[in-house]
Order: sequence, then C-alpha cells, then structure tokens
Amino acid sequence: MGTIPAVSVLITSYNVADYIGQSIHSALTQTFRDFELIVLDDGSTDGTLDVVRRISDPRIRVEARTHQGASATLSDGVALARAPYLAFLDGDDFWNPTKLERHVRFLDSHPAVDLTFSWSRIVDEFGRDTGLTSRLWSGSIACAQLLADNVIGNGSSPVFRREAFLAAGGVDVTLPGCYDLDAWLRMSLMRSANLVAIPEFLTYYRRRSGQLTANVPMMERSFDRLMEKMRAIAPDDVARAEKRARSNMQRFFAYGRYQAEDYSGALRTIARSFRQAPATFLGDPRNWKMIAATLAGLVLPQRVHGYLTRAALRMKRA
Repeated sequence: MGTIPAVSVLITSYNVADYIGQSIHSALTQTFRDFELIVLDDGSTDGTLDVVRRISDPRIRVEARTHQGASATLSDGVALARAPYLAFLDGDDFWNPTKLERHVRFLDSHPAVDLTFSWSRIVDEFGRDTGLTSRLWSGSIACAQLLADNVIGNGSSPVFRREAFLAAGGVDVTLPGCYDLDAWLRMSLMRSANLVAIPEFLTYYRRRSGQLTANVPMMERSFDRLMEKMRAIAPDDVARAEKRARSNMQRFFAYGRYQAEDYSGALRTIARSFRQAPATFLGDPRNWKMIAATLAGLVLPQRVHGYLTRAALRMKRA
C-alpha cells in the first residue's frame, strides 16, 4: 500500500461532469501535497467518470459504484481512507490552494481539536461569486450553537481526525440528506471546544439546480429525522436550540424554492421561518434579504428580476 498519507481527500460525485474537473484540480494543486485522493462516483450517467479518468495523477484512486445515494457512497470512501485526517470535497465544489495546509497545520498544533472548518464563499453554477458566504464564525462551536445555526455550511468545508469521526459513529447511511451536519453534531458531543473555525475563505460551495440540497422535500424530511435523533442523544442541546434551528433551516429551504423559481413556495417557507423564532428572525439580516429577493421574484417580470440579480452580483464582486 505504500507510505500512509497525512490526509485522505474523498470526492463524491453524481452527474457532475461539468464541475468535477475543477473540483479535482483544486485538490491536486494544493500547497500541501501529502494526501491521497479517492474519487467515488455514485453511478453517474452524464460522463462524469470519463472526465475523471482523463485526469492522470498517482494520488488519484477512482471507485465507481452503482447508484446508492450520497451518504452510502461517502461511507464507502471513509472505509477506504488510510490517513489520520479526512477531508470531504463534493464533486461540484472546489478549494483555495492553501486549504489543506492551513487545516493540517492547525490540527497538528492543537491535539484537543477534532474538526476544523473554514469560511466558504458561495458560487453559482458557473463558479461566479454570488456575494454570499457562510456565517463568519471564529473560535470553537458547541453542539447547541451548531444545531441552531449550521455555520460550517457545507460538507466541503471541514478537515478532521478520522479516529474521532469513526468514534462518533461515522456517516449515518440512513439519512439521505443532512448526514454531514449529523456527523459534526455527534463529534461536537465528544468533548468541549473540539470543533474550531479556520477564519479564512478556503472553500467554494456551488449552488446549482439538480444538486442534492435542491431537493427541498427530501432535505425537510432529513432535517426532521436529524432533530429526532439529536433529541434522543442531546435533549438539553435540542431544548435550547430547536426553535432557532428550525427557523434557520426554513430560510435555507426557502432559498431552495427560490432557486427553483417557486417564489410563492419560498414566501410561505420564509413565513414558517418567522413563526418558529420571531425575535431572532427579525434581527437576522439574512431573512430580510431572502424576503426581498422572493418578493422581487413574485412581482417583477422574470427578465427584469434576472437582470437585477446579475447586476447585484456584479456590484458585490466589484
């Protein structure tokens, strides 16, 4: 098997032929070089594997699977990984070149920390900066805080200790969605202050039609199951955080409906977000932006709404 690398990077892919090349390239061009890259394809039918197999690098291992779902595919990858540190990278996301270097350096020097996560910039399907980011968290985060507001934001952000991840139970393959948040929450219960932010933009999270999180009904069901699970293992944390957690997730679901141009559905969803936690809702500017965007989608002609959205993105990038 050769020398054991410091990091196992697991890329999961399903019908991401237009994006997987950028994802793999962002891993292979890391300033930190001591890693293996395992690409696990979940039965793609769009030529994703053809793109992957055209990329030649001795660190790449390609594993083709029949379609079984994202959580089961990721669990297979964890079983194949050899390194003490793990990093997940979705097949449509990409990294800053210094990401692994920053995370490994921090984990090496902080043995009591099990998981690190970076800030994320959110890009559109073409890789353009939307001006949106993950919440800019600093320091450690406890279970109730993470449940209330998923500041990690996406599965491509963390780098963490494989041993701790497995000790917390690994990937729950029964969850079709929210399985990454589920794992981070279980890890946070292992010891205090063991999940820590790297306060740099090192991850680029792509929002696009067709991605897993765009399946809002599935994500809603998964989140309900996650809350039931957490209520059984961390009832005090759930009691403190549930109203804010549900409010923030409803805003996330509203954005999914907004992306699908279901503006009426998005408005109903953001109203449910308000009803869950009115006081904190009113004080969070993310909710007001969601309301403004949804109302614009409802009342403006599609062409005008699209033009204003593109103009706002240009202003944010300027």
